[in-house]
Amino acid sequence: MPARSLALDLLPWVFLLLALILWLGGWNQPLFLWLHTHQLQWGTFLWANLTMLGDSALTPLVLVLYIRKRPDLLWAAVLGGILTWMLTHGLKPWIDEARPPAVLAIQVIGRRLLHSSFPSGHSASIFAMTALLLHGLPVTRKPARWALVALACLVGLSRIGVGVHWPVDVLAGAAMGWLCARAGLWLSHTWVWGQRGWGRALPLGILLLLALYDLFWNKTGFDNVWPTQYGLTLLALARAAYEIWFLRSKH
Repeated sequence: MPARSLALDLLPWVFLLLALILWLGGWNQPLFLWLHTHQLQWGTFLWANLTMLGDSALTPLVLVLYIRKRPDLLWAAVLGGILTWMLTHGLKPWIDEARPPAVLAIQVIGRRLLHSSFPSGHSASIFAMTALLLHGLPVTRKPARWALVALACLVGLSRIGVGVHWPVDVLAGAAMGWLCARAGLWLSHTWVWGQRGWGRALPLGILLLLALYDLFWNKTGFDNVWPTQYGLTLLALARAAYEIWFLRSKH
């Protein structure tokens, strides 16, 4: 059963409340400028590589660790990931909010994106994975739980650091990803097809396709993220090969 933590259960709602306060109070742009200016003092390498951890093609590769032992977790990730993608990419063109570079003269790390700012897809991706691990494994040790949340927050902040998202985008994306992951966990217990028999091939195939995409086609627009992008992808492929070999040797 998932570890119960009132603070973790409330976290996405706190994010949504903060986003609403920033929006209604007119503090979204001032907070962005303050954060972005101070984050740039840490250089470009840190924020570009942290942003990669929220890339929706790279983030799910951590799940290769659970191919044998937790097929239900992989299936929940597929269901939650579909919900996250539908929600975030459905809202982006509909709201079509201008990104910071479209309205401010700022330094941007990577591509100078101008449109479809709300919500932050990277924030949704990393917080969906965080919620999946915290509630799906579950992670029971409090220091480990909050270390994962802290890492996810840094990835969300990196979207401000690279200059392509407002704080409201990050907060809303984080909440959406978290809630979609919880929905994915619930659905995976209701519809178990993808964690049994041949259904297990679907999550495995998706992970393989994501890894190949990261290696050959994922053009991120950042010049200095190859250690994160290619290093983590190759490690994931190696671990996946071991997990699949071990799985087949037992049959």
